Amino acid sequence: MKKRKSIALFTCLVCLPMLTGCPGGGGSSSNSNDPPPNNGGGNNNAPANLQGVTLTVHVTGGQSPFATSGSYTWQATGGNGNSGNYELNGSGGPQSNIGTYTYSASGNTGTLTETEQSGTLVNNTLTFTTPTSGTIYSSSPQGQGPRDVGGNESGTFTIN
Repeated sequence: MKKRKSIALFTCLVCLPMLTGCPGGGGSSSNSNDPPPNNGGGNNNAPANLQGVTLTVHVTGGQSPFATSGSYTWQATGGNGNSGNYELNGSGGPQSNIGTYTYSASGNTGTLTETEQSGTLVNNTLTFTTPTSGTIYSSSPQGQGPRDVGGNESGTFTIN
């Protein structure tokens, strides 16, 4: 049980930066800034924290400045799995970045908020369809400052 929670937490932390993806992709025909509905699995698939978890995200769509394709891995590099530092390594669209995160879980949903080193704020909603996989929706509020770049990104994730 402890190993399962550790793996889930680590995966969530790893996915958060990926979910946010950093600006770095083209546009999309999607105009929605709302996360997708929670449509799957049991009632408590989301891990309590992301400590020790690597989140691997495959981007399936997005709206500028987020990527529209590619992948990334996300890992917590410090903290307790609910807050701390993270590292995101992007490939084929998502930009690599580091920063701080907070994470909380309820039922099948994990909420991961990243503040990139640049100051960009990324809100990630992880919808777990199983304890180790699901969908991710990332967005940044629209605004004038470096924290509010607008756009969104969606994809699938696995944790390990």
